[in-house]
Amino acid sequence: MLNSLIHGEALMEILIEGANPYADGPLTEGEQSRLQALGLRADQAQAMAIGRVVQGGRGVWVLDENRLVMLGQRDRMSVDSLPRSAVQRVEAERGRYGHTVRVHTAQARYAMYAVDPARAQALVDALQQAVAA
Repeated sequence: MLNSLIHGEALMEILIEGANPYADGPLTEGEQSRLQALGLRADQAQAMAIGRVVQGGRGVWVLDENRLVMLGQRDRMSVDSLPRSAVQRVEAERGRYGHTVRVHTAQARYAMYAVDPARAQALVDALQQAVAA
């Protein structure tokens, strides 16, 4: 509920208009520092997407040459990393709340909605190259 009060205007824009006002914006300082702790800089990433994690809050997915790093996937401060080789299927589609990106592995399926369309497509294109290889 507190999250709704703090981010209420942005959440209403996502729910009503299907557009995330933060989806094409920069990373927060906290997100940048969590990536730097992994030796990854957002400006050197092959692709990046910002959106909302299903039943969660803000999510950030950053792809480098070896892995997909997911910030906020389990909880607000979580950092998860998938090797590119673990990705079996990736897809993006226009949905009720903007663009949704889904990544499937043998163990799990991950999804993020309200993603900027251009960033969603760039992430899918880059991951599909890894799946095809």
